[in-house]
Amino acid sequence: MRVTYAKYYDHKLGRQIDMERDGCPLNTWAAQYGKASFALHPKGFPVFLSPRKIEKYDEYSETDPYAVDLTGSEFHRRRAACTLELINIAANAINHNLRILDLGCGRGHITARILQKFPNAEISALDSSLTAIEYAVDHFSGIDFAVGNAYAPPYSEGYFDIVVCNNLWEHVPDPLRLLHRVSQILRSRGYLVLSTPSRYRLANLVRVLRGKPVLFASDHHVTEYSVGQVIEQLRYGGFDVVRAYSKPLTRERFRATAARTLISIFLLLVKSHHNLEETVFYLGQKK
Repeated sequence: MRVTYAKYYDHKLGRQIDMERDGCPLNTWAAQYGKASFALHPKGFPVFLSPRKIEKYDEYSETDPYAVDLTGSEFHRRRAACTLELINIAANAINHNLRILDLGCGRGHITARILQKFPNAEISALDSSLTAIEYAVDHFSGIDFAVGNAYAPPYSEGYFDIVVCNNLWEHVPDPLRLLHRVSQILRSRGYLVLSTPSRYRLANLVRVLRGKPVLFASDHHVTEYSVGQVIEQLRYGGFDVVRAYSKPLTRERFRATAARTLISIFLLLVKSHHNLEETVFYLGQKK
């Protein structure tokens, strides 16, 4: 796909990157780091991650730690559906060709669904795992994949209309720092689509009422946040919260029905924004 010169930016050198002249081959990246702005992988995608971090950050090098399956897994199908639903709300408010970034895209399965839903949009995707991006490039076309650090996305300020952070929040130790960088690369009044597990989902609420500690959904998570905490983070980071919701999983509609009903009625009565589902999806708009 065509990549404009205005898209990539070298924040250390303070200038836009010429994708034809400012890179070097990946096998010379260690020697050229600091001189070249990026390394070009033999498969044709840019690598912005420093040479010493490539192996360290390659969590997909042996296997897919998250086993994303958009055909057999209801959980992952719901992730994609809710993400697309919020992107669509944002897209309806934008009257020009969309520029969308999937930040922390993994192997690109949900990124590909975004392109399928918005075929006329310019779709970019960034992940810190070299192996994940190699897989994505081999399996999905029409997307500008790159390897880089989410804390230092190599893009120009105000370039994107929508940034997607699908289940990335719980993996970073400093989400407010990440939110600041997202805000920088979003245009004025641009949108952030964010999903993350709810710390006090129904199963954990029941555990707390029994005097037990909460359990994380995955050993890969740094921590998990309540719905209120994520809303506070977004507002503190300069975003209006347009929507926070979750479509329930079918299996959970029939699990602990009495407890779910009672708690849901209580939350409704006190006008709480809390959500009992495992993962909550947020649409924020940059102020």
